Amino acid sequence: MTTKAAAPRLVHDRPGAPPPPSPEQRQRQGLLAMIHIAKKEMGLNPGEYEAILSGFKVKSSRELSIVQLERLVKYMKHLGWKPKRGSSWKSDDDRDRLAALRARVLAEAKSLRGWETRLPGLTRAICGVAALSWVHSAAKLERLLAVIAGIKATETAKEEDHGQKDR
Repeated sequence: MTTKAAAPRLVHDRPGAPPPPSPEQRQRQGLLAMIHIAKKEMGLNPGEYEAILSGFKVKSSRELSIVQLERLVKYMKHLGWKPKRGSSWKSDDDRDRLAALRARVLAEAKSLRGWETRLPGLTRAICGVAALSWVHSAAKLERLLAVIAGIKATETAKEEDHGQKDR
């Protein structure tokens, strides 16, 4: 008679262990790591780094939102930092980033009127695919986020105009 070995327990399977990090938390951790790697590779002294952070009106990069962290990474690249990507972590990082961006697109889109029909149309028009889950480009998801933000701003402005005309 053969017995099956018990499946190995994962760290988060232990009683009282914290749950695994969400895609957003993993994206945040990855961005923070990139920022600190950039800071080290660029040879920024504490004063220079504090000057960069003061542009975001924070004392520590941990105080930044995901959007601000992405802007800080982009700024570091603008200053000349070239990330060295290893193939082993790149795929996980990209997958987490795409998952987090998709979640942000969905959250932003839900604030639009008729979002259930508008989001697939916007996704098709901007990203070239019929479903949000099929978008595998961070740049296209960021563009979609920007378009949704523009639509929200336009709708908010129209609502405010209608509110003032009713007075």
